[in-house]
Formats: sequence, C-alpha cells, structure tokens
Amino acid sequence: MHIVVTLWWLLFFTAFGLSVGSFLNVVIFRLPRGLQLSKPTWSFCPHCETRLAWFDNLPVLSYLRLGGQCRYCSLPISVRYPVVELLTAIIVVVLLDAFFIAQWRQGLSNGIDLNERIYLDWPLFLAHVILFTCLLAMSAIDLQHYWIDIRFTHFATIAGFVLFSIWTPQASQNWIRPYDTTAVICLAVFVTFVITLYFMNRAYPVEDEIDPQIAESENNDESPPDESRAIIWPPLLVLLFVIVSALLADGDRTGPVSRIWRAAIPLALLLIAILREAATVRESDTEIIEAIEEEAPDARRQTLFELSILTPAIIVGVAMFLLLRTESTGSAITAILHWNPAGEWQPLWGLGTAASGYIIAAAIGWTVRILSNLAFGKEAFATGDIHMMAAAGAVIGWPTVLLGFVVTCVIASLGWVLLLPFKKTRAIPLGPWLLLGFLTATILYQPLIETPVIQNLLFIVDHLVLQNPQESPVMP
Repeated sequence: MHIVVTLWWLLFFTAFGLSVGSFLNVVIFRLPRGLQLSKPTWSFCPHCETRLAWFDNLPVLSYLRLGGQCRYCSLPISVRYPVVELLTAIIVVVLLDAFFIAQWRQGLSNGIDLNERIYLDWPLFLAHVILFTCLLAMSAIDLQHYWIDIRFTHFATIAGFVLFSIWTPQASQNWIRPYDTTAVICLAVFVTFVITLYFMNRAYPVEDEIDPQIAESENNDESPPDESRAIIWPPLLVLLFVIVSALLADGDRTGPVSRIWRAAIPLALLLIAILREAATVRESDTEIIEAIEEEAPDARRQTLFELSILTPAIIVGVAMFLLLRTESTGSAITAILHWNPAGEWQPLWGLGTAASGYIIAAAIGWTVRILSNLAFGKEAFATGDIHMMAAAGAVIGWPTVLLGFVVTCVIASLGWVLLLPFKKTRAIPLGPWLLLGFLTATILYQPLIETPVIQNLLFIVDHLVLQNPQESPVMP
C-alpha cells in the first residue's frame, strides 16, 4: 500500500511540475518583451502567432508529437520549452523526495506515512516549490538577457511570509528557526525597510526598461528538430531516474540508490543546462560589459546612496537590539511573538522566521555588494542578485542561503573556467548559479552542515552575532 501511495504522489507532482513549467515558459517569453501575461490568455506560436489548441500545448508530449515544429507554419519551436518543463518537474520531485519520501531534512513533522507528512508540512514544501520555480524562470531570463525581474522575488518573499505564518508545528523547532530576539529585531528591520522602499519608489519612480531588441525578437533559441529531440532525452531520463529511485526508497532514508546519487544526478543535469545556455554567444554579452563600464564612474557614489537607503533599517535594528537587552521588555515581546490563537499555531513566530531569513540573507548580499563596489569601483554584484538572496532567505533560511552562496561561488568559478573556450565575456549572470547553489544547499543541507568547516563557521557566527544567553538555541 505504501508504494502505491508513493507512486501516486510522485506522478501527481510530476504532472504538477510539468504544468508549472509550461506556465513558466509563458512568463520567460513574455516578460522580457513587455507583453502581458493575461493578454492574450491563450498560448500562441512565437513565429506565426497562431493560437495553439489545447492538444498542441501539452507539456513535453505535444512538442515530441509535433517533432519540435509549429503545426501551422512548420517553423522550429525552441527546445527551451520542453527543457524548462522537465527541469521544473525534476526540481519539484527532488524536493518531494528530500522532504517527504527519503526525509533528508530535519525539523519536519515526521508523520507515520507519506500522506500525513504532506498534510502536516505542505506549507513549507509549497514555499520551496514557489521559490525555486521563480528562481528557475529568473535564471532563464538572466541567461538570455542579463535581466532580473524582481517581481519574481517579491512573489517568492510574500509566499515565504504567508506560508511560514501558517506552518508552526511543535516538531518544526529543529527547522532553521531564529532566536526570539533575532526574530523581533528582523521583523522591525523588515517593516522599516519596506516602508523606506515605498517612499523611495514614490519619490523616484522606476519605469520598466524593455530592450527594443528583445521586444522585437521572436525566438532566438531555435534548434533543428533532430537536435531538439537529442537535447530532450537527457532531462527526460533524469526525471525518470528521480521518480524510480524515490519510489524504490519509499520511506527509507537511503534506499537502493544513495542520497548523494539521487541528488547529484539532477543537480549535474541543471549544471549542464546552465553551461549549455551560457555558452551561447549573444549580443547581450557585450552590452552588459559596456553598461558596467559606463556606470563605473558613478559606482561608488551609487553605493553610498544605496547605503543611505539602508540607514533607517539599520538604526531601527540597533535600537531594537538595545531595547531588548532589558529582561522585562524582552520577556514581554517574546510572549507576544509566541502568541498562539489555536493549538500549536504561532503566526507571529512564523513571520519572524521568514523575516530573519530575509533580513540576514539580504544583509549578506548587501555587504558583498557594498564592499566589492567600493573596492573595485564598478558593479560586481547586482541588486537583483541581492533580491534573490533575500527571497531565498525568507523560505530556506539564512544559514542555507549562506551555505548556498559559498557553493554558488565555487560552482560559478568552475563554470566561468569551463566557458572560457566558448565565450570571452567577463560578465557572468549570477542568477542561474544562485539557483543551483541554493538548491544544492537545500537538498544536501544535513551532510554539508555537518562538515567541520561549516560547523566552526556557524559556531563563530552564532556566538558573535546571534547568541542570547537567556534563550535555548534552536538555530542549527
């Protein structure tokens, strides 16, 4: 009976992932061209713009049945469409395996069977699915246009706050939870930061900048039908591998296929997909370098301006830290934070969890940007990448973001070396590497966090920055 339940959920979330990937293709195509997602409400051929029937719009299946060509104009359709659909399904199934089937992550409810585990912890799983599908769409756009649409990060951040406010079971004490004082400080800082950005946007409105070359282009990633079919098979086989290996595990933490292989093979596929897409020579490669060079004289001044925007949030954070040093005030605020209107539900504690992840992850990103810009006199770390780190922090927690950032730096450096024979550009779109780094850290968090180097690093950070002697630690 267990294997039937596991198979049902694997097939359900595979179909769910393919459907989400199909929608992501619409987003990836339309947003950079300034098109609305709701108009038209139907899918159309990017060449002849003919409306596609539902049977020509089935994820992967329609592409294979039509041979990678439009039914009406017979022109080739980009292989990106089925690849994005398959990668989305792989990410969803890998997360399902890591959280509920093999149960690699600590801090979950650990129900008796798969149905119960999904029922108890679905908000956490959904938050991760939303985050990584948003990061996948952002990465696809970033690889093509060096452009990050922060509406994705805003959506992922809101999802993290809402779903963490729902998910506060007692068993989640071992999840990445902040100290009470850290949660309260970060909530205050987050509210201040949002208010500051609101008034800044009112004072200095930013218009959407759509590159005319992007808007006029139709499909710059075409592949011949024969090549397209060859490209589709690797992700399709990896998806089958993930499904079968998870099915064979069926509640076992190891199973016939070890955790390392079950994680390494889909992650390696994502790495290859990023390398293949990044190896394509585009006009945007030169344009981004020219833009960075043009903005270099004002980089330090712009950095100081950004630091001034962060100042109110920093002041509030310091004030809250000093205020919470008194035992009476700290106890009162802690009682409010753990207010439980029903059973184990503590919505403010959940909001504090998301806020601490968002603020600390954003602080890491802003520190890297400010120091690198002041040191090199040019933009070395974009604000869009900071938004990605902050949104990820609201969902996966700041320790996972920090761990993922380290993994990202290593993998991105390796990728840059591997891409040298194909592209001479010095610019590296960091978005796809952040996706890969954060996903690696999320899936393999336990084995990575148990390494001596990471343990020593967390010990130092915990005692120098976050330690509260009046509270028992719940942060790993």
